[in-house]
Amino acid sequence: MGRARTRAVHPLGQSGYRCSGDERMNAWRRRLRGAMVAATALIAAPAAVEAQGTPPQQTGDLRTFDIPAQPLAAALAGFGRQSGLHVSADAALIDRAASPGVNGRLTSTEALSRLLAGTKLSFRMTGANTAILIADPTPAPADGAIGLGPVTVLGSRAPNVPMSNVPSTITFVDRDRIEKETPTAPRIENVLSRTVPGFNPTNQGVRQIRGRTAQVFVNGVPVNEQLRASSGSDLNLLPVDHLESIEVARGANSAFGFGSPGGIIALSTPRARSETLTFNTKLRTSFNTSHPGGSFQHSFYQSAAQIIGKFDFHLGASLILDGLNYDADGKRAYDLNSPALFSMGKETLYNFDTSLGYKFNDVARIRLTATAGRANVDRNYDSDFNGTYRRSQSNLAYLPAGNRNHRSFYTTNLSFEHDDILGSALKVEAFASRVRSVQFTDTGTDLERDQQTNQYQGVRLSVTTPLDVWWKGASVTYGFDIQRNRYYRPNISQTTRQIVSLFSPNVTLDSYAPYLQAQASFGDLRFNVGVRHEFYRGRVKSGTSTSGEGDIVGGDIRSFGLTLFNAGVVYTIGPKREIYASFSQGAEITQLGRAARDAGAASRVDPQPAKSNQYEIGFRQYGRAFNFALAAFFTESDLMSSLECRDPDAPCIPLREPRRFWGVEATADWTINDQWSVAAAASWQDGIRKPEGATRWRRIGSRDVPPFQGNLSVDYKPKAWWRNTATLEYRAGRHPFGASTEFEEGRVSPVLLVHLAAAFDVGPGTLQIGIQNLFNRKYFSIPSEANNAGFSWIPDQGRRISLAYSMKW
Repeated sequence: MGRARTRAVHPLGQSGYRCSGDERMNAWRRRLRGAMVAATALIAAPAAVEAQGTPPQQTGDLRTFDIPAQPLAAALAGFGRQSGLHVSADAALIDRAASPGVNGRLTSTEALSRLLAGTKLSFRMTGANTAILIADPTPAPADGAIGLGPVTVLGSRAPNVPMSNVPSTITFVDRDRIEKETPTAPRIENVLSRTVPGFNPTNQGVRQIRGRTAQVFVNGVPVNEQLRASSGSDLNLLPVDHLESIEVARGANSAFGFGSPGGIIALSTPRARSETLTFNTKLRTSFNTSHPGGSFQHSFYQSAAQIIGKFDFHLGASLILDGLNYDADGKRAYDLNSPALFSMGKETLYNFDTSLGYKFNDVARIRLTATAGRANVDRNYDSDFNGTYRRSQSNLAYLPAGNRNHRSFYTTNLSFEHDDILGSALKVEAFASRVRSVQFTDTGTDLERDQQTNQYQGVRLSVTTPLDVWWKGASVTYGFDIQRNRYYRPNISQTTRQIVSLFSPNVTLDSYAPYLQAQASFGDLRFNVGVRHEFYRGRVKSGTSTSGEGDIVGGDIRSFGLTLFNAGVVYTIGPKREIYASFSQGAEITQLGRAARDAGAASRVDPQPAKSNQYEIGFRQYGRAFNFALAAFFTESDLMSSLECRDPDAPCIPLREPRRFWGVEATADWTINDQWSVAAAASWQDGIRKPEGATRWRRIGSRDVPPFQGNLSVDYKPKAWWRNTATLEYRAGRHPFGASTEFEEGRVSPVLLVHLAAAFDVGPGTLQIGIQNLFNRKYFSIPSEANNAGFSWIPDQGRRISLAYSMKW
């Protein structure tokens, strides 16, 4: 599976602090003693568990299945919806196979066995809710496999498309994998860093893959700040316990258009999977060993779900009490592991998710998904700006005014699906979201409220029509998207209630986009081609402030349009070996919220529409016990959208300039036997830019282009009820700017981190223990180093130990 890297670390002896050899040795001894004490918890825990014996295997819940005889691919899609299992298979195994169907009340495994009768196929369970189809006793791995049932490949816009048919890199992270990573990867960004090569966890406020902005969806609802990226709250709206799966399509994606030149990150919440009323309870706690007091983070999650005839429901809620982070020396650290990443400090978080579905018949269904949450800051901190880059660190100072900070959000998606309307599959979605954050600042003479609102409303329609009449296995997916995005960020005086300044005027962007995607197979070749035309209309409301900053005369923004193309081919070069090549275009548009701030009038806001072109080639191999994937990409644009952030006290300036990115990504995993397995991933990328007025290209900073990052995980299962994972994360150094003192052109140093985790089946549930940063290394995150500024020269957190217990009942 694709395991990549998490956020950066800093090696002892390269932190900018001078120490003698004895001091270094004593520091290592302290860290080694701490690591040994922490690791003892993992070694001693099995003794307590052993006394309980191995828990009995659980039998499957009975479900009602009604799947008629039909092609196996379609039967498996229906099985996925009715069973809740994620079933994977090599495309060649099911290409021309037919299923006899299955009816009656059965367990999911019994139903799948009957569904495969006569196909010369079997299956192997790879997790609580995952299975792989096999043609022999040895299972085919999941890498490069087909995702069926609940899985939808985002890059195609068509439901249940085999992943091996897609000429690009797509990563699917299921609930089991999320649970496995959480003890030492507490946030969604951490999980993605280990599973998605090319994902950039370092550029706060802008979600990036391969150096470009990625679009984030929650249950199909966009939540990014496309018009003025700043808070980066999209991936941190929901805690990991609320997630069922994560799907990531890497690289430019013309299937979704504006907002996804770097790819797509889709977060999905759970739905009911059983006719038995099922409760899921999770308790977590963690603390920094260098400063336990004040560092504790506690969370409680509870859900209930059931399928009742044609109706199903899932309700989930959580409460999180967030503590502070401390570095290896026990000083307050940058809070880059905060569950909400909303503010530096202590927070209380409330979150909710629901999924309500109704099945009209075997081919028609409707579903409502919704999420909501609120984060309240209990104690706020920020940099005191007293540090000197690589000489003396800044400290996090207490800011009482920030104790009133808060953020709230909601997302809703109502979808209707019909599998057979005159032979075509239809899906219609209506969605909406809003993220609102409020932060207070004491200026010395007044208390000011920085208020951000980011809203989306839209409708999507897609129709997938098979073209078997003309060509076996060919199909076309077509439809249209309508979307409105609104962003507004005033700074308001709490005394006068007047607007002091406008970080962003009230800006709205409407987009209308018809699209078409087609695919067909010719022997060992599988072709994909698509086109999408986007038409945009924008407007700005008039706004004034007491300072005059951001004042604007409202009106319409010049309308514009873009036509985006994509094409690709997958070629099977041998048993379970494929190569692919693809071309895809992304939409590049100025961040209108930032551009409008300095325009003075809506008529002078220039969106500067342009395209970025991505070229990708790759190789995939999947076998009995070993999987390997390799991809190389190149992205270019004469007018790529970016930001210039030279002054940390002032808003960033939107840039449009020529940029080029390139890189290589690789993943490999090896199942040695029933007890041992190894997984590795690596990602390297680089890029250049041509600033306005310059005649020469210049390297891009490390916040947009992180250095080489690699990850190695070793899993060891000594008992069926006892599982261990050791993870090594490595970040190389990057220093392309020499002695430059410019903001965001700092030197990044190489680092290695070690994490340990263990899971034990205890009673009716699972106990997890995690040790993050085992050796309590003192290190600085990539933003702290790349910023090249004293205000952010603050270490990241030291060793953190986590405990969790979860059970279904």
